Amino acid sequence: MKKQMIVVASLLMSVWSAQAQQAGLSDYYLAPVEAQIQEAAKQEPVTGTWLTQSGILEVDIGHCGGALCGKVSKTLDASAAAALGRTIMEGFTPGKSGTWSGKIFNRADGQMYTCQMRMLSPTELEVTPYKDKPEDGRSQVWTRVSNTVTAHK
Repeated sequence: MKKQMIVVASLLMSVWSAQAQQAGLSDYYLAPVEAQIQEAAKQEPVTGTWLTQSGILEVDIGHCGGALCGKVSKTLDASAAAALGRTIMEGFTPGKSGTWSGKIFNRADGQMYTCQMRMLSPTELEVTPYKDKPEDGRSQVWTRVSNTVTAHK
């Protein structure tokens, strides 16, 4: 999957580069975009199934259009049964320093919060919901259950 993404990104950059050069733009303007696409391809391991820090939910993170989202694929506690099948993460796009930013639903208060996530290791994902700044959020570490990548609708 990662190799396929890099090939697709490279093809897109080639086409875009040719169009940009015809329009009089230099590669100087394209370098940041190409770097972001390549960085996103490297970050792809966030997809898969993750067990939340509480051990109550398994969340399947996959593609939703041009971003990533997370859907509850399994509940391990009867109190969370209503969450099954619910999309609790949406709009995650690559950011700086290996992070992804989007929105996450908090079951405790029924609110959506801005959220940042990043890989700590191949089996650990740090998820940080926050109101104002990521530094003010309280991070959780989710554990990988499987590498299976899915696409959500």
